[in-house]
Amino acid sequence: MRIFCVLLAFWTATASNRLRDVRERGAALESEKRWEEAAELYRSTLQGTESMDAADRLWLLMSLAAMAFERQDYTQTEVWLRQAEQVEGLEENGRERVRLLGNWGALHLVQGKLTAAERELSRSVQLGEKIAAPEDRAAALHNLAAVEMHLGRLSEAARHQTEALDLWRKALGERHFYVMKAWIGLSSLQGLRGDWPGAEGSLKHALAIGDSQEALANYAVVLDKLKRHKEAKAIRARLRPGAAPIRTLVDVKALANGGNFAIRSK
Repeated sequence: MRIFCVLLAFWTATASNRLRDVRERGAALESEKRWEEAAELYRSTLQGTESMDAADRLWLLMSLAAMAFERQDYTQTEVWLRQAEQVEGLEENGRERVRLLGNWGALHLVQGKLTAAERELSRSVQLGEKIAAPEDRAAALHNLAAVEMHLGRLSEAARHQTEALDLWRKALGERHFYVMKAWIGLSSLQGLRGDWPGAEGSLKHALAIGDSQEALANYAVVLDKLKRHKEAKAIRARLRPGAAPIRTLVDVKALANGGNFAIRSK
């Protein structure tokens, strides 16, 4: 069972109207998952402007980090995040600091550094309680729940994942991609607790938003657990042959059996 696509909060960052054209072109490229082209747009903009205020520079660096993360180039993600931290005028307890903490936590998580991930994500959630944008807070909570699942703290993970789901539904509507990811995460928690009917319900919500390969793969596992093997086989037939592997962080089967599990970052 595949769980938790780790999410970064870069996408909520803002830039000035001077970068409106770059923002619009970048958003179009990102929507088509053309990460390298979007990254080149952001790089050329960053290098091509001699006078740039701190907010615009920070936005570009955070966007470059996001593109590196999407390409699973975690070394380069760290390079861009470190440059973002050096931008002058970054408030110690402001929204951008909250977002940076959350993004560092997400990076540590995919690298398997659970202690560092929990530290940064907890700080992001605590510091951002009153000042963070709802979308940013939801991303930090979603990733913190992933850490807690790794550590076997399922009650805390359930509370944080449910809060993330509620925040995203209110901020983004019922059919957003991130809402789908939150439903998938919740289904994984329910599966770990042996609540297979609950997991099925959550995955139905996810699949109503989009025909996610991740949700379909999880749904097949849930149907098998419910002894509905014919339906599970039909669901697996909908999985794309030869598709790129879905990024997964926890071997849920090993967890459910009480065994050790490996943290993966593909």
